[in-house]
Amino acid sequence: MKRTLLCAALLTALSTAVPFLCLLFPSVPVQAAPTVTPSAAPTAAAQPESTAAPSAAPTFPQTITLHDEASDSDFTLSAVDFMVGAAACEMPATWPDDALLAQMVASRSYALYLSAQGQSFTANSALCSGWTSSEVLQSRWGSDYAANMQRLQSLAARTGQAVLLYNGQPAAACYHAISSGHTEASQNVWGGQLPYLCGVDSAWDKFADGYEVTIQYSAEQVRTALEELGLTPDDPPESWVGASTWDKAGYVRTLELCGQMVSGLEVRKALDLRSTCFAIAWRSGQFVITTRGYGHGVGLSQYGAKAMAEGGAGWEDILGYYFPGTEIAS
Repeated sequence: MKRTLLCAALLTALSTAVPFLCLLFPSVPVQAAPTVTPSAAPTAAAQPESTAAPSAAPTFPQTITLHDEASDSDFTLSAVDFMVGAAACEMPATWPDDALLAQMVASRSYALYLSAQGQSFTANSALCSGWTSSEVLQSRWGSDYAANMQRLQSLAARTGQAVLLYNGQPAAACYHAISSGHTEASQNVWGGQLPYLCGVDSAWDKFADGYEVTIQYSAEQVRTALEELGLTPDDPPESWVGASTWDKAGYVRTLELCGQMVSGLEVRKALDLRSTCFAIAWRSGQFVITTRGYGHGVGLSQYGAKAMAEGGAGWEDILGYYFPGTEIAS
């Protein structure tokens, strides 16, 4: 599953700090996937900012302007073409209709949100990151191109003019591949708090392929990363990593490196980790790092959307669940 550039009931209580050397995660019990019914459903990118309520019902353009890093150019395309190219980058074309529909409306809403903030939706068409062109999809899909394109175009047309709104304005409908089992609050990633990006239970993600991945780094690889963080790893490697603290969603908030506290976000970037939900230990002459989830963890979990759709939830219910307090205008 591809990530974007730029983007259920609560899980268990706040996890306590644990030593990295034990390779432990917060004590979060595995539970059955949360059940959501339509009646119960309320839930690579710029930092979201709060949006004031409008004085009148807004109207939204049927075009999207994006910046393509592959060609270093800005261009405008129809909302349908944008949603098709975005969904093709974010989800397999074989996934359930309602998962794809939720992704399409989220992508469009997020692009409109960025536009309202004076920012562009940024993609790299050559890498199929965020959005891509039909030419790239022809190369990627081969003989499946015609069938996949017809399906995605038909689904995009079904969304009509649907936009996810909060206080009458397009919502920052961020998305990621797989959460830790609970989506992350926006302020823990970008510093800006939005009520509908508060984090919700997404226990389905624990059953996703690639939910838990373990990698090994040499001492020299970790030393280089620590030096990039401004640290000086003079002591033996086994003493470089200390204790960590975790937030309630299971992501590393801070950890001790070379005697200094560093944010989990900084470490994820320095070590190029799949997620900020990770644990690290020194074992047999190397660092063993295990991650859970894939992506920043804020907003829509794409695997969660798939699981909900397979359970019978409609795309409106999926968006309402992962973005509580929002509404859909069409």
